[in-house]
Amino acid sequence: MDRYTDQTKLVLEERFDETVEGIYYSHQPIYGYRSKYSAESNISRHIITKSILNALSQYSFSSFIDIGGAEGYTAHLVRKLFNAKVKITDLSESACRRAKEIFQIDAVPCDIHAMPFPDESFDLVLCSETIEHVTDFKLAIKQLLRITKNVLVITVPHESVEEVEYNIKNNVPHGHINYFDVDTLDYLKQEGYVVKFEKTLSPLLVVPRVIAEGSKKNGKGMPYRLYNSVTPLLKKLFGIKTAIRLIDVDARMCSIFKKYSGITFIIEKKDLPHGVKRKRPISAKDFIYETVPPYKLG
Repeated sequence: MDRYTDQTKLVLEERFDETVEGIYYSHQPIYGYRSKYSAESNISRHIITKSILNALSQYSFSSFIDIGGAEGYTAHLVRKLFNAKVKITDLSESACRRAKEIFQIDAVPCDIHAMPFPDESFDLVLCSETIEHVTDFKLAIKQLLRITKNVLVITVPHESVEEVEYNIKNNVPHGHINYFDVDTLDYLKQEGYVVKFEKTLSPLLVVPRVIAEGSKKNGKGMPYRLYNSVTPLLKKLFGIKTAIRLIDVDARMCSIFKKYSGITFIIEKKDLPHGVKRKRPISAKDFIYETVPPYKLG
């Protein structure tokens, strides 16, 4: 494990032991929409989750692993919706403990650059919001494809080169140190893989920070996701039904307006067994109500 990964691991161990009022402060919205015990950006996380679940719904699979799976929420949804045998890994040992304790999911702490699984161990592999953080993303993808029997799904942010360069220059632990565009993984096509993608996280769903925070001061402020605002008025306006509508319209907006802040890549090996085509795409309402009670640590 290299020095940067060691530093990142320390940050993650602290994060996955964090509490609010003694309740585990979750990385993903495991307690429900806008819970004070979960990290912000609930709708952003649900948008990514919806894109992942729709990608998975295209295929037949019985074994699944989420690499960098945090406390296991996505793997839990996959087990429930697709009746698959699931597993997760995470660099953080604490994250793996949370997955076992909260969702009873088998979890293995490891470095993505050297995973302890035989070749083609899993029908379908997911790696969501992880490889932007790693020191060698091509080596990470090589490892992901090695353990994949059929399909690899990867989600990453699409942000400015300047943001990534800032994180690299300042050695930000667990920072976004790799830049991704929709053609970044095209090199895999030369190796015989099929590469597809979906754009997510429309940057049009933002307002100036001064508006989002209810400030009467003049100024442009910084961009702020409209649906993540915590002001009383916007919290009231953006209830769970409105959240579902925003989640479901996001990918369409990215397609129509050609602007996006996230990417879901689907990487296929040849001669895949495709699943039965769904009568309708997965909607946010299919999973957003799937929650667990507040989990007390200690």
